[in-house]
Amino acid sequence: MQAYIDQLLEDIRNAQREESPAEENIPSRAKSFEDDFEEIERWMEHEPSQTFSYYCGLEKVQFPPAERLTIKQMRQINKAFEYLLFTWNLGADIPKKIPVARRYTFLVSVLDEKTDIVSSGQMIFDFCTCDPGSCPFEEHCACKDFEFDKHDKKKDSPTPL
Repeated sequence: MQAYIDQLLEDIRNAQREESPAEENIPSRAKSFEDDFEEIERWMEHEPSQTFSYYCGLEKVQFPPAERLTIKQMRQINKAFEYLLFTWNLGADIPKKIPVARRYTFLVSVLDEKTDIVSSGQMIFDFCTCDPGSCPFEEHCACKDFEFDKHDKKKDSPTPL
């Protein structure tokens, strides 16, 4: 299995976005301040039409189920995949304390998510529902730390001058 993992890691490295993309399916990097605003407007007005898999060329079926991998193998893939996302100006908001196998599963699921590729800034895949009861992170959900009572909000609000 390690030989397959080594090949998969190589495929992930090959899927990294280059400095100046040559493929037609990759949006070009913004050249000016105006281009940045056009990109922002496009992002705000349109739903993404392509999955991350479309851009990077990797497919979910290339990734073995977590139960077939060792912790070390999943860590290797997770690290490589997170860097892959970074090269595409993407990220995944996954709690640090989540078990390695669950992180692996969340990261691989990103391949099927529709996304825009931006040339500046970063797009984040957010799995949290902001409702600890239905959050896919379950006990690792950070939202439970940010619940507010109506009265607390009023107390913390600034008073008018």
